[in-house]
Amino acid sequence: MTNKTSNFLLQNNRTALWTPCTKPTDSNFSGSFHVSQKLGVFREATLNLQGQNLYKCRNLKWKVCDIGNCSLEIVKHNIFGEGCRLGFGQNYIDIFGRIENLLDKLKKQCIQTNFTQKYSILKLIGQGTYGKVYRVKNKTNQIEFAVKTFEKSLLIQPSDKSALIKELDIARLFEHQNLMQFYEAFESEQFIFIVFELLLGGNLRQEIKKQKVSEKKAFNNIRQILIAIEHMHSLGILHRDIKPENIMFRNSEELVLTDFGLADFYRKDGQYLFTNCGTPGYCAPELLQNKLYDYKVDIYSVGIVLYQMLTGENPYNSEDHNQRVKLNKQGFIDWSLVNISDDALDFLQSLLARNPFHRFTASQALNHRIFNLENGRNQRSGVNNTLISTGSQLSSPNTKPLQIISSPFQSPKINSLNNTEFDELDNLILEQSKKEKSTLNYPMLDRRQNKQFQFNSKLQHRSTKSEVLLFFQE
Repeated sequence: MTNKTSNFLLQNNRTALWTPCTKPTDSNFSGSFHVSQKLGVFREATLNLQGQNLYKCRNLKWKVCDIGNCSLEIVKHNIFGEGCRLGFGQNYIDIFGRIENLLDKLKKQCIQTNFTQKYSILKLIGQGTYGKVYRVKNKTNQIEFAVKTFEKSLLIQPSDKSALIKELDIARLFEHQNLMQFYEAFESEQFIFIVFELLLGGNLRQEIKKQKVSEKKAFNNIRQILIAIEHMHSLGILHRDIKPENIMFRNSEELVLTDFGLADFYRKDGQYLFTNCGTPGYCAPELLQNKLYDYKVDIYSVGIVLYQMLTGENPYNSEDHNQRVKLNKQGFIDWSLVNISDDALDFLQSLLARNPFHRFTASQALNHRIFNLENGRNQRSGVNNTLISTGSQLSSPNTKPLQIISSPFQSPKINSLNNTEFDELDNLILEQSKKEKSTLNYPMLDRRQNKQFQFNSKLQHRSTKSEVLLFFQE
């Protein structure tokens, strides 16, 4: 019998659910429903959903409830038919009516517990220290997806429950065709499951290994990534681990930026959960020098990716790890390897400026004349509700480990159609893991034994702009 573990993500200790508020200024969903006021008593109300805030209006009075990481289950009523239940431990909110569209929105904000009832597992496609990525099939519509799993018993560090919650919070914000957008999340007694679209086009690293990318193709690729970064930065988010492995092909032309395990919300004081992180060879010099940094660290990484596409080489390539870090830290580029047009060289050098105050922003890069030469100004990509998934999203092997601490609260046992005390997939995945260890083509990314890049999170930061400017004097 497998040992049970505590909840990680689910809200369990909420008593007061609704708080008086003003009318929301914007929402991504609105409709009229029957909502439970108290056990067995329903009132008709207007519901608005804005991110993880659910707004309710009745008799011109507005109230709000934070539904982030509450449980989501399907329930039935003798009169109203099928509805959904938002659970907060012993308390819950029942909603009945035409819930189809609302349910699609709630899946992104809430945590479900019925993974095996919705999906069947097909094969293991990737793995890391703390979890695996499986190819799965939706039992209802037969569509295949990838599911990123975390085994709770391996996630033991006390600070990293917040890291997984932050990764989910960031993923929930993305509704852009060039950015990763997760579909839904589940939690069982032993695992956390995050479901993504299954992409079979490979990653940019594989493309670069095949052959040097033409200048036209390289700039088409980099434009898509800059569009993704521009949108991401507009939401206040830094990626901090942009590299060819984290850029996936949806098809032969369309690229998607993935893996937000090291992403964070920008802070002026530089106090991030993981302050010094990334992959050596792709980091901005100011990050390696332990200086205060901003969104432009992502632009530098994009410059390295473009350089690699155009030359087939990383400018800081070295078999010796310490030497690679040293070269990256210094930030000097060998431009003799770059045989491109003058406009393209001007663009690349503006991405790779050592001084971040001289480096492009994403918007400035997209307005460069290199994108206006042949066919006029390239248009920004529109919003598309697509889902991104890949084995490489599991972890970034050259950074601090992403781990999770267990919650002291037990799983709520709410009476509903989909309530199961234990998820049978737990045993299935554990059994598959044992069988596939010897034959899997993706080696274990054991960061605790990894001799590569490890940053010291206790290094001190410069606190004034003048000191930062002084450091970057040529």
